[in-house]
Order: sequence, then structure tokens, then C-alpha cells
Amino acid sequence: MTFRQANLQDFDACWRLIDAARWKMMADGRHQWTVEYPSRDLIIADIKSGEAYVLTDEDGVKTYGVVAQNGEPAYEQCTAEWLTKGDYMVIHRLAVSPNARGKGLAKQFFQGVEAMCRQQDIYSIKVDTNHDNREMRGLLQRLGFVECGKIDYGPRGMRLAFERVL
Repeated sequence: MTFRQANLQDFDACWRLIDAARWKMMADGRHQWTVEYPSRDLIIADIKSGEAYVLTDEDGVKTYGVVAQNGEPAYEQCTAEWLTKGDYMVIHRLAVSPNARGKGLAKQFFQGVEAMCRQQDIYSIKVDTNHDNREMRGLLQRLGFVECGKIDYGPRGMRLAFERVL
């Protein structure tokens, strides 16, 4: 597997992952992603901003996610008691190919982000997820993330906030 920045040639594969994950969440009765979110335009913007990353193998894109440095204004809310106050990387919109689920690819994506953090002398990774996203909450627990409170995204709802200090 290769962890790298996504480019516009990856868009179709990235969109298929996001779209499949969105429909699965909704079919499972979850409320984190909706018909409107995340949108095609948002994924294009992620890629153009340089914040979209992928895990690929010889068959193509297997995992998509956004990685942004200090990139979440909502994290300034006083409803989250973060472990650190300095620079951090945030991971958003993580999706794994339906035919690659259960193979540890989300964990590998996090490991890629951790390596990127260490190269840039950043020692915190922050994430938020919906209370009913059992898979992500389980992964965060296994990876040593600590729950730090809640983040209010207004109409998109409350999310549980997590941080891991490297």
C-alpha cells in the first residue's frame, strides 16, 4: 500500500469510495453523512486544496481521507477539552473501499498520517465522529485516541471529539 496525496486523476475512485460509504451509513441508520454531505464538489475541493490523501495498491485507490494541519475551526469550541494546545493534524471524511473493508486499511491510513506528523514535528492527531459510528470509535480506541468532549456542527449535529498525542 502507498499513502500519498490525492490528485484530480484520482477523483472518480475517491468519489466512489465516499459515495459507497455515505450510502452504507444511511442504510445502517447512521446520521453522520447525508445525501448532501459529503458532496462531489467538496471532494474536488479537498483534492484541489492538497488535503485529500489516499491509500493505493496496484488495483487503485482503496482508502480516502482528508488530512489538514490545524484545519478545523469547530475544534476551538469549549465543549472539547483537548489534550494539547499546539499544532495538530485533523482527519476527516475517511472512507475505505467496500471490497477492502476489514483488512486494516483505515489503520494503515492513520499510520500514514502519523508518519507525516512526525516528519513535520506535529505531535497531535484530532478526529471527530458521530456517536453511532461504531467502526470509527472502535478504531480510535484501538489506536490509543482519548475522547475529549463534543463538537457542535450545528445542522450536521454533535460529534464526539478524540485526540492522540504522538
